[in-house]
Amino acid sequence: MKLYYARMAPNPDRVKYFLQEKGAWDGIEKVEINIINQDHRQPAYRALSPMGHVPALELEDGSGLTESRAICTYFEGLYPEPNLMGVDALERARIEMWDRRVELTYLLHIAGWFRNSHPAMAELEKPQSAEWAGISEGRARKAAAFFDKRLGEAPYVAGDRFTIADITLYVGMGFGKIVKFRPWEDYANIADWRERVSARPGLKS
Repeated sequence: MKLYYARMAPNPDRVKYFLQEKGAWDGIEKVEINIINQDHRQPAYRALSPMGHVPALELEDGSGLTESRAICTYFEGLYPEPNLMGVDALERARIEMWDRRVELTYLLHIAGWFRNSHPAMAELEKPQSAEWAGISEGRARKAAAFFDKRLGEAPYVAGDRFTIADITLYVGMGFGKIVKFRPWEDYANIADWRERVSARPGLKS
């Protein structure tokens, strides 16, 4: 089993923090992919990840898994403790609901903002769209207010304990710094949550 990942990229970080929480990161063979150098677009990598997505997990039979959430689901089965995805059907559904909310309403729009506005992405995002960057920024800011309200109701994104939904939001918050968006400076509940989860050994960079 071999994990192909990229440094300081949100989806690879999602898997990295998930495995660190499991205590399994150091035991996984890893291959670094340089996205700026477009390693993910090379034919050998596309054979494993047809859409060029990073991360990708190469299994013992040579087949691959892509999409960070799917890779985390696989590792949850291999390393069931500590549980990060739910202990019964209802909790699993609630955690997935919140995780998807973070992914689709916050992380996705931070990515659109970054990909369409940052000079480093000019070669990878052709054409960049200033209009779409602005739309993405507005949606990300709206989502931040939503999650601040949520974190005033519960100590963690999905409820009363740390889960993959917190990892996804933490990754999104870190990714937002590249476009100078720091919601914890404006929202007290996000600030309290961020201070609490940042202290976890599993979320070290």
